[in-house]
Amino acid sequence: MICSRLGAAFAVAAAIATLAAAAGAAPTYPNAVAVIGGADAAGYASDPAHPFQEARANSWATGTNPAVRSIYSRLLAANPAIRGRAFNFGSHEVSVRDLPSQVRKATLLKTKPELVLVQIMGNDAPCDGKDDTRYAAYQARVTEALQALATGLPKARILAVSDWGTIDSYIKAVSSYGLGARLTHASKGICSIFAPRTGKVVPEHVAYLRRTINGYNAAFAAACKSVPTCQYDGGAARRIVLKPADLAHRYESLSIQGLAKLAAVEWKVLYGG
Repeated sequence: MICSRLGAAFAVAAAIATLAAAAGAAPTYPNAVAVIGGADAAGYASDPAHPFQEARANSWATGTNPAVRSIYSRLLAANPAIRGRAFNFGSHEVSVRDLPSQVRKATLLKTKPELVLVQIMGNDAPCDGKDDTRYAAYQARVTEALQALATGLPKARILAVSDWGTIDSYIKAVSSYGLGARLTHASKGICSIFAPRTGKVVPEHVAYLRRTINGYNAAFAAACKSVPTCQYDGGAARRIVLKPADLAHRYESLSIQGLAKLAAVEWKVLYGG
């Protein structure tokens, strides 16, 4: 009995030591990276001179603008072999229905990405009071796409990125720009934070929006969990505290400063520090 217990203890200690050694090992960086997703993946609205266009150089994922310090830029500093191997399939008009098409493009690349960033939320909530009935279908679509991605790129690490910014910090950031900013998107719609004419915050709309975003994020996380090579960011992007300067034109997208903040957060998820 004593011998068996000691043997078990030594086995556990050895396992812990192995894990600790692995945790302290230097990270292995990919030789190619790709991003699939929506507006922020494409840097949409981040160029003040062209606020209604995509600006891929400003992408938090694959951009080359040094002010952003994208995931690709950080990888390039750590692994020069990745130079020129950043692929961006993001588009500001996409929804989860477009995810399979982007996945196919990523899997058909001759240079196979070893890291794929997925940021697809943003255009999938009708905000008609029935969003909670759509979470399951949304999760099923994302799961199918992520499984196809994992099958097509079996050696790739997949990072699923949550929706960015806390609602409270978003309200504060937009409000700091004055009544005109609040009225930019004010309406009677259930996801409209600000009321028409007055620009006042509508608490019941905020509550609905919070539940809706949390619901889609939970579905996204569950879809990722079902795929062994997928890692959810744990809501890291969701917890970003937004400042006024983090928002781009019309306050719907991230500015260069905001994209830089998102890149820093997701880099920490991927590689720590």
